[in-house]
Amino acid sequence: MSLRSRLLARFGFAVVAVYLVITLTFLVVVLTPDTNLRGMLGTALWSGASPAEMEQMRETYLAARGRNQPLYRRYLDWVVNITLFRWGLSATFGEPVTQVVGAATLETAKYLVPGAVSAWIAGIAVGIRSARERGSRFDRLGRLATYVLFGLPGFWLAALVLVALDGGGQLARDVIVPGGAVAAALLAGQVSLTRSRSVDEFDADYVRYLRAKGLSDHGVDRRVFRNVLVPVLSMTAAELFSVLVLSVVVLESLIGIEGIGWLTYEATQENDIPLILGTTMVLVVVGIGGSIVCDLASAWLDPRSR
Repeated sequence: MSLRSRLLARFGFAVVAVYLVITLTFLVVVLTPDTNLRGMLGTALWSGASPAEMEQMRETYLAARGRNQPLYRRYLDWVVNITLFRWGLSATFGEPVTQVVGAATLETAKYLVPGAVSAWIAGIAVGIRSARERGSRFDRLGRLATYVLFGLPGFWLAALVLVALDGGGQLARDVIVPGGAVAAALLAGQVSLTRSRSVDEFDADYVRYLRAKGLSDHGVDRRVFRNVLVPVLSMTAAELFSVLVLSVVVLESLIGIEGIGWLTYEATQENDIPLILGTTMVLVVVGIGGSIVCDLASAWLDPRSR
């Protein structure tokens, strides 16, 4: 299959996957009990509100969140609004959803990108050297250290560091500490995969030939790196999405970073439908879009994978 055909096929798959995720998100939203509304009505009842006042409060709440329409109409509006980028106003913040989501995404990217890149570079370097020197002290200590980091909760490490730094400065709180937590969560997987893929490469005949020709260890490492780059790229995309969906929500809520994880949690708590729509699209773009980019990069780097 040519690269162009693969691009078209992957784009078609992405469109189907995006609307499938959108539909599943809609079902989760409409089928989940609105505890926020129940709490408001319970408080109003306790305060002595009349049934008419409580009904008015309920109708106002549902109308502000687009939940006063029939189910099929709400689904059609949901799909059309996403397709046309009409995400509306956030009922929680009173601002355009695109503006709120854009600012939150930037806050997350400030630490997520440096953390992921650092884990990728360090993981590949440690993994290749461990494979080249397998059984050595560096191999054993390097793998032990990465797995210890992987076993420790990232949000706990981040909180511990901030306490040790007495809160730290703005740069430490918003970038360095959460970026380090992300790197710690990704590093063990990068080291493990790179090492396992590189072991077979170092035992291959072409490596023996290169060494017999007098190529240095760094030169051999570069050749091995080219051959293990494709699977490492694929794992990076999968792990990055899992970190974004799971760890980032806890990390941002604990540290107080108003990023996309924190915003997703707030939108769910407030049952803010337009905001849930916006945060869902960010997660979909990062997950599916990142997977497609890695797949196409793999096809470009290794024609055999086409």
